[in-house]
Parts: sequence; C-alpha cells; structure tokens
Amino acid sequence: MESNFINNHIDDTRKNFITHESFGGVLLFFCVVMAMIIANTNFGVLYNEFFDMYLDFDIGGHRIMHISILHFINDVLMSFFFLMVGLEMKREVLYGELAGFKSVSFSVFGAIGGLIIPSIIYLYFNHGTPSANGFGVAMSTDTAFALGVILLLGKRIPSVIKIFLITLAVADDLGAISVIAIFYTETINWIFLYIAMILLIILIIFNYMDIKYISLYCAVGILLWICFFLSGIHATVGAVLLALTIPGKSQISRHSYLGLKEAYNKLYFQTRADFATFEPTSIEETNFFGRIIHGFKDFFASSYRNIKNFMASKSDMEREIDMHKEHERVEILDTITRYSRYAQNPLVRIEYILQPLNAYFIVPLFAFANAGVSIDSSTDFHIDGILWGVILGLVLGKPLGIFLFTILSEKLKIAKRPEGLTNMHIISVGLLAGIGFTMSMFVANLAYQTNAAAIDLAKISILLASLIAATLGMISLWLNTSETKDDIKEED
Repeated sequence: MESNFINNHIDDTRKNFITHESFGGVLLFFCVVMAMIIANTNFGVLYNEFFDMYLDFDIGGHRIMHISILHFINDVLMSFFFLMVGLEMKREVLYGELAGFKSVSFSVFGAIGGLIIPSIIYLYFNHGTPSANGFGVAMSTDTAFALGVILLLGKRIPSVIKIFLITLAVADDLGAISVIAIFYTETINWIFLYIAMILLIILIIFNYMDIKYISLYCAVGILLWICFFLSGIHATVGAVLLALTIPGKSQISRHSYLGLKEAYNKLYFQTRADFATFEPTSIEETNFFGRIIHGFKDFFASSYRNIKNFMASKSDMEREIDMHKEHERVEILDTITRYSRYAQNPLVRIEYILQPLNAYFIVPLFAFANAGVSIDSSTDFHIDGILWGVILGLVLGKPLGIFLFTILSEKLKIAKRPEGLTNMHIISVGLLAGIGFTMSMFVANLAYQTNAAAIDLAKISILLASLIAATLGMISLWLNTSETKDDIKEED
C-alpha cells in the first residue's frame, strides 16, 4: 500500500514536472525572441543599461553585496533553478527511472557520451587558444526547451522517450555542475569553504534526525549559499548540495498517525452534526440567467440573515456555545494540518513549489536577460573556433556521443535499455539534447567572463545550435513515431 502510494505520488510529480517544463520551454522561446528583437533595435541601449544597473544590499550600514541586476539573476535567482535540479536528481535516484544500477547506467552512459564527444569537438577547434576553457559551453542540455519541442508533437510521443530525455538531462546536469565546480573556480577562500562544510554536515544531521521543518533547511541553506558565494566556488553548487540533504522520504510516527486518526474522527462526527442543521437548496437552476438571478437572491437573503443575527440580542450562554463550537472546528483543522504537513515528503513539497517558479519566472527571466545579443557588422565571428566548436559540439557531438555510449554500454551488458526505446528514438533524443540554451549560456558567462566579445559570440553560437538541434530533433521524432490509437479515436 505504502509503496503504491509513493509511486503514484512520484508519477504525479513527474507529470507536473513535464507539464511545467514543456510550457516553460515555450515561454523560454518567446523570451529569447523578444530579447533578440529588443537588443537589435533602438531599445537595445536601454536593455543593456537596465541589466547593468547595480543592486546594493546593506546590513547595519555595512555593504555585504554590490551586484548588477544581470549577475543577481545569474548568481542568485538561478540558485533556485539549481536547487530544483538537485531535487530532481535525488527524486529520480530514490524513486524514479534512475533507481537501480541497470536502469541508471543506460542514461548515465548516454549523458557521459553527451559530455565527452562535444567537448572533444570543441577542443579540436579551440586547442591552444584562450577560448579552450569554454569547452563546457558545448556539453549541456536544456530540458525545458527540449520538452517544449516534444510538447509541440503532442501525444504522438510515447512516454518512454519523455522519460529517457528527462533522466538523460538529469545525469547531464550533474555532469555540467561538476564541470562548473572543478573547472570554473579560480581562487578559493578556504575559511568560507570550511564553514560551508560545517553547515553541510549540520544539514546532513537534520536529514538523519528526520527533521521535516523546511524553514530550518532554508535558513541553513541561505548561510550555505553565502559561504559558497564568498568562497570562490560558484554558489549554485551550494544549492545542489542543499538539495541532496533535503529528506526524500515520508515517515510518520505511530503517535502522529493516531493523533491524525483521532482528529479525522472528530471532524467526521462534527460534520455530521453540522449538516443535520443545514437546509439544502431544493431548486437547482440550470439556466445561465436563472443561476444569476438565484445568485442575487441568495446574496440578499444571506445579507439579511447576517444583519438580523447581528441586531438580535443573544444571551451570554448562546455566545459561549457558538464560540466553543468555532474553537473546536479550528482546533480539529489545525491538528489535521499539523500532522498532515509533518507526514508530507519535504523533497516533493519543495520541488512542487519550485517547478512553476522556475518554469514561468526565473528561467524565462534568465533567458530574457542573457539572450539579448546585438548582431551587426562589428560582430566578430572569428574569435578562435568558438562558433564551429559550439555548433558542431551541440548539433553533432551530442547525438553521436549519446548514441555511441548507450549502445556500447548495452553491448557490454552493463546497462539495460528501456523497453520500447529504439535506436532511432535514441538518436532523436540525442538531437534534442543538442538544445543547450540555459546551462550553455550559464557556462559561457563563467568561461569567457573577461572577454565580452567571446561571450556574445558564444551566445549567438548557442542560439544557432539550439535552433538547428530543435529542428532536426523535431523532424527525426516525427519520422520515427506514429499516432497513438487514442489520437486516432479523437480525430474520428
């Protein structure tokens, strides 16, 4: 019973994730187009000036942060995105398609291939140049954009393709985050890093003690983020580590269960007593205008009843009885809320909150702030081999690496292919994995941070590569999938 409940709950979470990410991908595309249009018109100057404005955060007269709006979005707000990425990783490993070595290895090997081959292609074009450090730009997948493309094809796409894409992207994100932590950290302030490790140990202890207060994890998590920010390691790594310490199981004690059962019994008998005095409406209006008239009548009748009750004098005994009943109702509902909240899964609760926040606000805002690149005669397309390295790395390297490594892992019998997933499905997903917008843009800001022209060229290359990958992926999926029986019935 419990395992079935958990599996159903996780399935609902995955469906919510796919829905939010898919529609978020469409919104993401809209924000990219708007940013490009604005940046290449007379409003481009205002666009750049706005995101270059600085925000100051002071406490007690001491300035603790002086940061531009662009960097605030990329470093602070995007930490919520990486927190959700970490939660997705943990959920998939605990309950999802990544649970078990055979299941996880197929997607993991595909992700490894999708990281290595694009990096090799990029380094081939940029070996020995200052831009060689940007190999991480050509190795990341944007799940929202990829799922947005799948959304356009509707129910034509079988669930096995969606699940393979999600699990592949989760493993891919883990690799990209590792690259950020290892290769894009210049100097380390060890004092703040040691403090961060202590805070991380405290969070692990909270998890071990099965503490469910999310506010407590958030408070320590904020301190952890600040320590990583000041240590020199990118703060988003701290957000991922925080996610891994969030409890992923729902455990309710016998005492809490009995308290919840007792509260529900009280609610049942209280509700029966209350309904005995109710007078249900005998006439149900089905006509539209009839419902409007009935609504006005009900409004005036209830208003008259409330005024009459207010003007009527009640004895102290009657008031005391009314307040006692109201107090009982509040106490019952408060008890149920308290025990129910404690029994909920903290990981799923936080992810449920973060999914729409990221899909509809943070990631589209990041896209709008970073995709506004002005393309004119002064744009230098020949900075080292960035253009060809990024485009060929994402468009060619991603599907090639994913396909080769998944097939190799299957041949060596160290991974098991998901049932119903064909070779052409793997290639199609590999093409979609070449859509590397969000993570690639994020890495580009870190890799070329001292060269604004290289950042602009990298962003243009990412946009071109993502457009090509999305087009090829959509065509490949259309040719290698067919309408389901449900779709045919709906059309008939």
